[in-house]
Amino acid sequence: MKDFYIGYLPKAPEPTARLFRVVVAALLLAALGSAIAIAAFQNPFAASVFEFGQPRVFEGTVELDPYPTLVVVRPGRAEARVSRYLLVGEGKHGARPVVGAHRGQTVRLRGMLIYRDGDTVIEVLGGSVTPIDASPLGEATPVGLGQFELTGEIVDSKCYLGVMNPGSGKVHHDCAVRCLSGGIPPGFAVPDFEGTPAVFLLTDPAGKALPNEALRNLAARPVRVRGKASRVGATLFLAVEPSSIAPAS
Repeated sequence: MKDFYIGYLPKAPEPTARLFRVVVAALLLAALGSAIAIAAFQNPFAASVFEFGQPRVFEGTVELDPYPTLVVVRPGRAEARVSRYLLVGEGKHGARPVVGAHRGQTVRLRGMLIYRDGDTVIEVLGGSVTPIDASPLGEATPVGLGQFELTGEIVDSKCYLGVMNPGSGKVHHDCAVRCLSGGIPPGFAVPDFEGTPAVFLLTDPAGKALPNEALRNLAARPVRVRGKASRVGATLFLAVEPSSIAPAS
């Protein structure tokens, strides 16, 4: 005859207690194994950084087209190096209202770095931009790379390059829409361009800023784009017709 356990008794019969110990141990092991498996199959976070709360001082020449950029000359042992930093404003705003009055001027500003895989952005602190007495740099000439058809994702460059992690995919759709609406430059992240992942800044065929309202509904989802690629310094651009952007099959 098997032992019968009534719940209000202070102690279960030993066979029943032993069974429950085995079951509880098995459930704990299953939960631990599931947690390890889920963690192992998750995509790793990108090696991106937002130096929040650590503002630096930068000096350089302001370019406004197609997107606000600070061109900085850094002295080196052999020759000076020219670095180009995409500029964004605080929060979900572009930098044009902050630096728009300084086209072609050399300025000093304060901002926080955002960077990922060699691409760098400065979040400009409002009220920190001051013209300085220095010769401005001439605008660089883009180097054409040819016509390409690429599959990737339209992202807001600020979040994707480091402010959010992950800054892409369905989970980031609503944030990307708000950032693009606020004037953050649109990026096009592709897993493979000439053998490596890359991020392009999207422009219209004339090389001007692409209207962000044409991209909001396509953000954070796979799309196929055909356009003309170019490079200015280390920055990649892709000139496209908005009507040519289509969901990837």
